[in-house]
Amino acid sequence: MTPLFYKGALRRIVSSGAFNCALIVTAGTFLFSSAAFAQSKKKTATAYSTAATTFNKFELGVAGGLSINKMVTGQSHGGYNVGYSAGLSVHYPVYKGFGLQLEVNSMQQGGQLIKFKDDTRLGLPENFQTKNVRNSSYQINTLEVPLLVDYSFNIRQSWQPVIYAGASYAYTYNVTEHYQKTGDLLPGQDVIATVQGSQNVSSTFNDNRLNFIAGAKAKLPLTSRLSLTLDFRYVAGATAVLDAYSYMDKLGFGSRVRTSSFVSRIGLVMPLGK
Repeated sequence: MTPLFYKGALRRIVSSGAFNCALIVTAGTFLFSSAAFAQSKKKTATAYSTAATTFNKFELGVAGGLSINKMVTGQSHGGYNVGYSAGLSVHYPVYKGFGLQLEVNSMQQGGQLIKFKDDTRLGLPENFQTKNVRNSSYQINTLEVPLLVDYSFNIRQSWQPVIYAGASYAYTYNVTEHYQKTGDLLPGQDVIATVQGSQNVSSTFNDNRLNFIAGAKAKLPLTSRLSLTLDFRYVAGATAVLDAYSYMDKLGFGSRVRTSSFVSRIGLVMPLGK
């Protein structure tokens, strides 16, 4: 055989090896890309499943009811009045019966306060305006945002008792005073008169407050997705709604006033997911 023959055979062998190497590299690249794509797809599916599971755990609620209110002071001259409470809530279970609940509520707080006015001690003549007793009922309209930590007791399948505690930020957007003022119309003749009225006194009260909250509720299933809630809570003012109150209506003498409310509400709860 001629050298030309050997040279051609060698060239064919080298060309065939290069082709096989290229084929192996291409196949490896394709397999690696396919595995990476499958892994990425699996991760995406897992992330989507986790997000969907997390979303399905959220519960949306709506509730409304009555509040029984009192103004808490260092003086005992006060009483109760009745308001309303209504709002929305979002609940998320955290760990083994524990959960977090965020709410946005519109709420009426307040109470009754009495003032005894006697300006005759300042040398003014006695009349209805200078000497009287004023019994006022205050309606404090509040936008409240509570954040609560709760614990659910799995006692029975048909109902679920829950206890909770937390705090809330409260913004006072309007305060109305309904008053009844009584005094001598004609001094010395025992002619007593009483007048009634109302006025806006928002500027006298603090806009921003903090409250402490503690309560309990029962969750009763109505359908496979809808539950009824019966909620009872105590809302205690942590900061003052009124900086100075004196039943003697005397400047420089008085105490701070905080709100106190017992709230009972009924509501509906349903999961956000399917």
